[in-house]
Amino acid sequence: MSVAKKAFRIVEGPPPLWATVNICDTQESPNALGVRSSVPGNGSRRRVYARFTAQWWSGAKQAWLTVGGRGKTDWVYIGTQDWHPSQGGWTFHFSQPPAGTAYVIRGVVELSYRREARAGKRKRAHWSQVDRRILLTETGKNGVKGGDPVGTSKAMCLIW
Repeated sequence: MSVAKKAFRIVEGPPPLWATVNICDTQESPNALGVRSSVPGNGSRRRVYARFTAQWWSGAKQAWLTVGGRGKTDWVYIGTQDWHPSQGGWTFHFSQPPAGTAYVIRGVVELSYRREARAGKRKRAHWSQVDRRILLTETGKNGVKGGDPVGTSKAMCLIW
């Protein structure tokens, strides 16, 4: 008689899917906005890519607008969705605002989940998108890497 062994993974609490501001105009990172995202693992081995966007609040239009110029990144590889969460981020740098003014800025993270697809015996594999998510930066996230100072987690940033 054979005994089959199974591996179990116990997950406590909600999965760590979030976006946050982890750098916000500090002495070591002046006029900078750091946006970071965490993606949970689920054993699927899908690849996860992120595109980071910096948005500023327009009081005149009463709306969030994408920062002009380099306010949106290309797709950045975050990691493979194995059993462990992956984090990735981007830092945006701004010109010093004019005296007496400030920029209110937040981050948006678009996530693209991709899996390998093969089209036949001798054809090269490619990665096709199977899911997509859009996250706004939030405050109070735990385990945030790369912060200035360490552990920073904000929804928005004031650059002045």
